[in-house]
Amino acid sequence: MPTNVTPEYRKAEGAFRAAKTADEKIERLEDMISLLPKHKGTDHLYADLKRKLSQLRRQQLESAGKKGRSGLSLDFTREGAAQVILVGPPNSGKSSVLDLLSHAHPEIGDYPFATQKMQPGMTAYEDIQIQLVDSPPVTADYMPMHLLSLVRGADAVLLVADLSVDTVLEDTETVLAAFADRHLGFVRDRGQVDRDHVVCRVLANKRDAGQAEERLAVLREMLGGRLDAIAFTCQDPQAAEYLSRMIFEWLEIVRVYTKTPGKRPEMDRPYTVFRGGTVEDVSLLVHKDFYEKLKFARLWRGDANPTTVSRSEPVEDGDILELHM
Repeated sequence: MPTNVTPEYRKAEGAFRAAKTADEKIERLEDMISLLPKHKGTDHLYADLKRKLSQLRRQQLESAGKKGRSGLSLDFTREGAAQVILVGPPNSGKSSVLDLLSHAHPEIGDYPFATQKMQPGMTAYEDIQIQLVDSPPVTADYMPMHLLSLVRGADAVLLVADLSVDTVLEDTETVLAAFADRHLGFVRDRGQVDRDHVVCRVLANKRDAGQAEERLAVLREMLGGRLDAIAFTCQDPQAAEYLSRMIFEWLEIVRVYTKTPGKRPEMDRPYTVFRGGTVEDVSLLVHKDFYEKLKFARLWRGDANPTTVSRSEPVEDGDILELHM
């Protein structure tokens, strides 16, 4: 172990060694990852901790399957073009957002902590699916098990704020601080993302409530441009369409379609990457043989004639690729 780790990290490591149950070990490993100093000397240790965490989770899921145990274990897989986690304080409306966008029908209650476990759902935007995950509420005293690592691995976070209550500023700051205390920050732009920062938007829910506009103005002032705050209400008939389109555009998802030589392109099943993705990235999604043996690709873009491109060619939304080995 590197000698320049912090006393907090050593304490977390000791707690991990003393942990008896899988849940305890997972939680302590998540603490170690969040507390590990970030520099070149710890890269290998970071990778080793992530491998251990992945192995423990897999063992936990296998055990849960055998015993039929329920709880906060991540008993779902990542799917779709992107994974977006809904976080927020109690009663902010996260479950209502998930229900509106995905029809996953989570438990919705007008009381704190109605959501007791991670609840995934899929929302559609045109011809792709995006995974949304509702999570138990975050308070100053409580961070749900596995939420920290789930958020670290996600493509984005929607922090749901409640414009119907006077405590919206304090509640939002509490959630931000809970993650910051665990060395995970939220940023506005994808270009700022690294292993300690996740792109995030504040979903200012219940904009139809009394005095919501005044609270929204104060919330945006408090955020100070660090994060965008999007006003929203589940009562709007256009809300689901607006939010799914917003997520697609915000995350800069790029859809690429493929074709076999001599045949029409498969326009009903796009492969997806994020803005900046290349032909090489798409080839890996198609099949590892294309990734390993790709010589060139034919590219159709808009109304232009097809061109021959290399594996490093950036792709754009709507491109059609014909891969050649």
